[in-house]
Amino acid sequence: MLRNSLRLFAGAMVIGLTLLVSGCDFSYMSVMDPVGPIGEEERNITLLTVILMAFVFFPILGMTIAIAWRYRSTSTKSAYTPDWDHSWLVEIFAWGGPLVILIILAVMTWISTHNLDPYKALESEKAPLRIDAVATDWKWLFVYPDQHVASVNEFAFPVDRPLEIHLTSNSVMNAFMVQRMGSQIFAMSGMETKLHLMSHETGNFDGGNYQYTGDGFAKMRFMARAMTEQNYQEWLSQARSQGQPMDLAKFQSFAQPSMAEDVAYFAPVQDNLFGKIINQFREPGALPDQQMTPAHGAAAHQTSTAHE
Repeated sequence: MLRNSLRLFAGAMVIGLTLLVSGCDFSYMSVMDPVGPIGEEERNITLLTVILMAFVFFPILGMTIAIAWRYRSTSTKSAYTPDWDHSWLVEIFAWGGPLVILIILAVMTWISTHNLDPYKALESEKAPLRIDAVATDWKWLFVYPDQHVASVNEFAFPVDRPLEIHLTSNSVMNAFMVQRMGSQIFAMSGMETKLHLMSHETGNFDGGNYQYTGDGFAKMRFMARAMTEQNYQEWLSQARSQGQPMDLAKFQSFAQPSMAEDVAYFAPVQDNLFGKIINQFREPGALPDQQMTPAHGAAAHQTSTAHE
């Protein structure tokens, strides 16, 4: 019986490792090497959860092996007790351990839910940098409204400065995430979501859409570039010098289904382009032309869906 148990365990480990290697991109492991405060807290929560689960997994595994060995067919020391039906020690172990773990997880979830609220601004002496992220089929447009520039598939920002990211979609629902910075959040047409991030390290980090959206989904990636303030200013100058003007009409042409392999820049960008993109999905005259709140976004989305 022990041999069968060991074979079962070994088989499960092989299957698990095979699924890990074949079914997941190794880049997903980068979430365990975060570069900012949000990613660091999410990593710590993950590690704590794994440690708590180990208090369940390893005792069960150890007891399975011990029981299989003690009551094997060739054992002469195991007692035969057909009338045994209850043990307070077993009851305490079986119910008390999981109950304590659930309480710890519940408290941790409550605290982390508030700490990691994507709408919650990050504490910093520096003013946040606003960036509008617009998902299209199948590329990302990043608009810097205060700097009047935009970039395609390149998400540039200065290090150690909070980012206030406003997100929407010009098509189906998309999911924005920079793995090493943390916090996946959805972008939806006719609606606005918000995310606060920051990086403590300079470098290039992979980002993309993590919600399947059709043929070009695999190419809907972007590079998040955390750089020094001086390099960021140089990047803005490059975007202004190389960019073409962008207004709503130009955006509608740009947003037609296609994939962008190379980085492109736009400058100057029409004022309130982000709000105008959202307003495309409103029923005419339903709401004034202004920046949409999350509640208004939900109502507009429902209205536009019914109108269609």
